[in-house]
Amino acid sequence: MKHKRKLLSNSASMLVNRVVQSVATFVLSAAIARILGADELGRYLLAFSYYYIFVGIASHGLKNLMIRMIAQGAESTKDESFYLLNCTVLQLLISVLGYGVLLAVVTLLPYELETKLVCYVIGAAVIPFSLSNMTEAFFQSQERMHLIAASNVPVYIARIVMMIVAMQQGYGIQSVALLFVASETLIFLIQWLLLTRSMKIEWKFDTSFMVNNFKAAASFFAIDSLGIISAKLEFLILSLAGSELLIGFYGGVIQLMQPFVIVSDSLMQAVYPGLVKSVESGTEKQRKITQGVIGMLLSISLPTCIGFFFFGGDLLQFVYGDKRFQEAAIILAFYSFSRVLASFNRPLGFLLMANGLERINMREGSVTMVLKTVLGFFLVPAYQMSGAVSVALLVSASTFLQFLYATRHRLFQLNFLEVFYYPSITCALMLPIFWGLQKLNPGFLAVLTVSTLTYLIVVSLLGIYALGGPTYVWSKVARRGVS
Repeated sequence: MKHKRKLLSNSASMLVNRVVQSVATFVLSAAIARILGADELGRYLLAFSYYYIFVGIASHGLKNLMIRMIAQGAESTKDESFYLLNCTVLQLLISVLGYGVLLAVVTLLPYELETKLVCYVIGAAVIPFSLSNMTEAFFQSQERMHLIAASNVPVYIARIVMMIVAMQQGYGIQSVALLFVASETLIFLIQWLLLTRSMKIEWKFDTSFMVNNFKAAASFFAIDSLGIISAKLEFLILSLAGSELLIGFYGGVIQLMQPFVIVSDSLMQAVYPGLVKSVESGTEKQRKITQGVIGMLLSISLPTCIGFFFFGGDLLQFVYGDKRFQEAAIILAFYSFSRVLASFNRPLGFLLMANGLERINMREGSVTMVLKTVLGFFLVPAYQMSGAVSVALLVSASTFLQFLYATRHRLFQLNFLEVFYYPSITCALMLPIFWGLQKLNPGFLAVLTVSTLTYLIVVSLLGIYALGGPTYVWSKVARRGVS
């Protein structure tokens, strides 16, 4: 019981941390566009992309190795102190090297001077974030994830407030970048204090230990590098082929997908343990769980996709406060279809891992990297945003086909009629609502309110019907109330 309580607490802490971080990122993107404009949003998102790539390459590999190493070998506080000190020093050296490479890459590329300066400043956060990855590795290995949320969440909230106030007071994107670096440094200092308050640090450095662990982490660095670069590849190509304005438009489109990403990640984290346990019960139970999750995600992604076709331009203008974002309406509509494919890809990927078929996921990652590279260098320079969206859709389709083939031949065949049953009904009921609102044109706030309320009512009624009808659901609720 105690173990389950700790597991629930740790999962909730990581979920809260992730949700607050994602919401803060979305709010900041909208605030930059509304206050400073689409061009400045493009500069910020480009700089953040370089930061994301280099911090991922520089820190994630050593963090994963450290979690495993501490969990398996750190049996005393003395061992933990040794690991913390030497791994932190090693991480500092790697992150400084990574930041140096970032500076060199950005300097050599043909960006405007102001864009380069923003990249330089935000890139400096590679160092404190990498160091905080070391402290978080200790918290995770000790199953004290609540301390990660306790140190991160207040800083995330304070950071977004300070950034918005600074922009409203006339400060530019470089001030926002400086606040970002300062906040990441503060997070590391808070986590270091929380970790070392009950640990006596012995200042003993072991060069051979650092070298051996750097070599041991090499495979982690290689695996993480492929996925991280792949995630941002079309964005970087677009930055070279287009302008900061196009990056702002494309980045704004991607940010609107964050709610779906949060929901899908949270749902999969909640379902994955049960999916692993269902392996022993046979493929039929796995099929029901997987199809249920896919159906839930499709019930979100399909109506959203249709809604974007009707009101995508209005939504972009409403969120970012700039009429120029309406130019990206068709891009948003087509890009949203990748979330429909993701409704299959995420559950199927987790299903394969639950059955010990990680090699298929690794193969998919390699194929995705090659496909993105080849298609990106051909399509993005020629068609810019349209090319970037085409790459995203083709890669998502490739992942879908690979996972579907593997699931069918290794496990079971999906019943698409069952999968699409409730999502199709939801879309059929929402379509006339969207069409009527477009004809009436009552204003976007009214459209958003009516659409959201109607969707919630439709999904609630279908959910009650799927559970067995109103009478059955009411009897369950009444029985629980009595007990």
